[in-house]
Amino acid sequence: MARDGKILLIHRFKNGSEYWVVPGGGVEDRESLEESLKREVVEETSLDLIRFELLGTTEDGEYSHYFYKCELSAGEPKIGGPELKDSDENNIYILEWVPIQIVDRLNVYPKLIKQYISLF
Repeated sequence: MARDGKILLIHRFKNGSEYWVVPGGGVEDRESLEESLKREVVEETSLDLIRFELLGTTEDGEYSHYFYKCELSAGEPKIGGPELKDSDENNIYILEWVPIQIVDRLNVYPKLIKQYISLF
């Protein structure tokens, strides 16, 4: 999710740790990848998915990771879904537009995302 030279990341503060993650999540039962992508985008950003492009996939043990470049509807992103419900003083989620050129200096998970960001 990129806009104006920035990528949308979730700034996480969890049990004393600080790091960044890409909005996303898992595929639910009987859900296609596209359905999952649309649902996760709305849940984690409160914005609609306009279009998307698959950048790549990786295997990590028992999980497959799919990385997409997404265009979102206009508006200010807001955390929603399970992330909002699970938020407390020890588990904080903050959506931030981060300049693409500084992502290499951040503690971003999954680490692999850094190779895809160059495609933005």
